[in-house]
Parts: sequence; structure tokens; C-alpha cells
Amino acid sequence: MKRANVLIIIFIAVVLLVLTAVLLACTVFIVRHVEVESEVSSSILDEQAIIDASEIEKGKSIIAVNKEKVKASIEKENPYVEVNFIERVFPNTILIKVTVRSAIMSMLSEDGANLAILDADLKVLEMWQGDASEDSAVTFVKGATFVPGEEGADSLVGTYLDREENAVFTLLYDIARASADPNVDYAGKSFSTFFKEIEIISYEKGLYAYILTNTGVRLVIDTGLSIDVYNQLSLCMFVYNSEEMDVDKTSGYIRNPDAVAYRWYPTLE
Repeated sequence: MKRANVLIIIFIAVVLLVLTAVLLACTVFIVRHVEVESEVSSSILDEQAIIDASEIEKGKSIIAVNKEKVKASIEKENPYVEVNFIERVFPNTILIKVTVRSAIMSMLSEDGANLAILDADLKVLEMWQGDASEDSAVTFVKGATFVPGEEGADSLVGTYLDREENAVFTLLYDIARASADPNVDYAGKSFSTFFKEIEIISYEKGLYAYILTNTGVRLVIDTGLSIDVYNQLSLCMFVYNSEEMDVDKTSGYIRNPDAVAYRWYPTLE
């Protein structure tokens, strides 16, 4: 068989395969079912609300579903919902796996009129009117504020505080993400029950974060050190949890002024 004939046969075969795939995608592999699967049981996870927010149209190709767009739409409309994974289950089902975001800290707006409730990704989960910092059941942040924006503070719900050009937000994010590591021991408590307050203070080399624990001890995180936030926080907690430390754990500071060894200070003066 001549080479030209072979190429023609291959070309026709490829065209047929493509046409078959398109035909299957348009007639067989179409969305008939959208299902939600959750890792936890919570009233926050409203299955129908999640499906509605996904904007997935039944009858359209299952292959054409844009997973990133679906995830963004669901998480914007349902701030406390985190989409872990979206799976195409052939031939006709889209499976959305979700869990609940945890509120861990709060922050006042620049004008003091609103309080944002945030998760570890600095996503705005909800907004409270007025200064409700004392009533918030999460860690309160001092020395940092957010700008409500032209459309008002409520428009920020479901969005993320911008860390790109804000060193304070970056520090808070690093603390939150480091705290999420299972290797960091908070004496059996969660972030928001162990940390009562985080105060951010600027100085000539960077930022201090004074993290007040529920026992009255402050952990000092310093962005001016060469050691990263995760390791600083890990070392602070190691000292705090050490049974060999003969110190009063109801007051004082754990800090590292020389990046060599973490030490306990009764005051910072």
C-alpha cells in the first residue's frame, strides 16, 4: 500500500475518532446529576444552595464543565463552604466534594464601623456591623485594619484580603497557615481558643506579632529574623509546652532576640 494511501486512512480514522468523541460529549456524556459530598456534617452545608451556586447546567457536556469557575462561584455565594474537589463521574454526574471553613480571627475596618470574620486563608466569612470585637468568639487582631471599599464592607464577604502588597496581611496569613500544621501543638486547643489576641507592631526592620495566649503569655513573632514564621511559632510552642521550663506560664513573653535560642522573658522592657 502506498504511503499516501496510508496517510489518508490514518487521517480519516482520526477524523472519525474526533467526530465520535464530539458526538459522545454532546449526546451521551452530558450532565444529568449534580451531587454534593461533604467531609463533615453541618447545617452550613446546604446541598441545594451549593448546587444552585455552582451554575452547572444539566443537559450540557460533562467535559465542558469549568471546575475552577464552579469552585469560585460556590465559594463566593457560600462563604463558609470550601470546595475540596470537583469530579466528573462518567457518564452523567458531577460530584462536588466540600467541607466547612473555620472562622479563626476577626479584624476591624479602617473606620471602625465593621468587623470582618476571617478564616486561615484570610477569606471574609461574614461581616458584623459596629465594634463587636469583645463579643467575637475568635482571635481578635489589633494593629491591622481593612478598607471596606466603595461598595461597602458587606461586598467583601466571600472574598479574600489582598496579601500582595500588604505585609501585615501576609504575616497574619503565615501565622494562620503555620498554625494549621498538625505538628504545631497548642496544648490540645484550637487556634481561636488558644490565641486570644494578635497585635501587629511595625518597627525599623519589619513587623512584630505579639500573640496573646489564653493563659496570658505572649509569643513574639519577628519578620526581621532570618528564621521563618512557621519555625518561630513552632519553637515558641516547644518552649511553652516544655515540662522542663521552670517558669510561670500565666504571664511573660517567649521571644528570640538573637535568632539563636528562644527564651522566656517576664517583660519586653
